[in-house]
Amino acid sequence: MKPPSSPSVEPPHLFAKNQGVDTGGHYSSRLLDDNDSTPSSDKSPATDAELVKKLLNDIHDLLKAQVHNVEELSHKADKKDELKHDWMLAAAVIDRIFAITFTLLFIGGSLVFFIIFAVHP
Repeated sequence: MKPPSSPSVEPPHLFAKNQGVDTGGHYSSRLLDDNDSTPSSDKSPATDAELVKKLLNDIHDLLKAQVHNVEELSHKADKKDELKHDWMLAAAVIDRIFAITFTLLFIGGSLVFFIIFAVHP
């Protein structure tokens, strides 16, 4: 099927930001529709281009903030995993020390018990 050759129709609603970029991950927008004070037919192409450029810059800023947040969370997760690994290594060392101590005490206690039992009739 061949796409229509007519120019694209402008969407009825545009989203624009109320204020500056919020890096907290929240994006507040207001809805601009055809009932605004300036009808869409009175807008010049330069105004539309400026609006699109501003919206693209806002999107770019939001994406940069999102990438920064993801990198920060990834760094925190890596540090948390490294700390967890360090504690697991410390636990393995302590476990090994206790296992060796238990084995030596068990064998030593068993030998003392058998020697005392064998000497005392």
